Amino acid sequence: MSRIRKQQLGRNHHRAGFDCGVEALNSFLRNTARRQDERHLVRTTVLVDINAPERILAYYSTAPCEIIPPPGVRAWKSYPHPVPFLRMARLASDVSVQGQGFGELALLAAIEDAATISRGFTAIGGLVVDAKDPRAAAFYEKFGFVRIEQAGLQLFMPIQDCLSVMGESHDS
Repeated sequence: MSRIRKQQLGRNHHRAGFDCGVEALNSFLRNTARRQDERHLVRTTVLVDINAPERILAYYSTAPCEIIPPPGVRAWKSYPHPVPFLRMARLASDVSVQGQGFGELALLAAIEDAATISRGFTAIGGLVVDAKDPRAAAFYEKFGFVRIEQAGLQLFMPIQDCLSVMGESHDS
């Protein structure tokens, strides 16, 4: 069994060889991700096999954002400002490894990033995602993400849940 490592996208990663089956996601990785990372706009993280570290098995991109406190979340009920979150803007796995859990590994890595930010750097409300379609929304819901609007495609995981997924407790 190979060992997987999470790394920030770098020059050594073979972006042209990545194909997730969705041209917009392939194009972002090939043409835009490194430039946006260098400008500190979006952080792209890749999952690689330690025995072939240049080959990208999956990737996700994150950026800070703010959202209006979702209705029904008691912790933010009377908070008068948008809540800071980590947004996972993109998630994709190469077609050669689809169905092998790499999407889930990438999602767990993004949840870990949110927990890390909350632990040491700044307070955030959690991780927010924009699902591309109802099928993608159902994928996120399996992991405990909650829709911000009942029929909407924007979902979030509160920071307390991010920390729980990482096996940590959060003192309120």
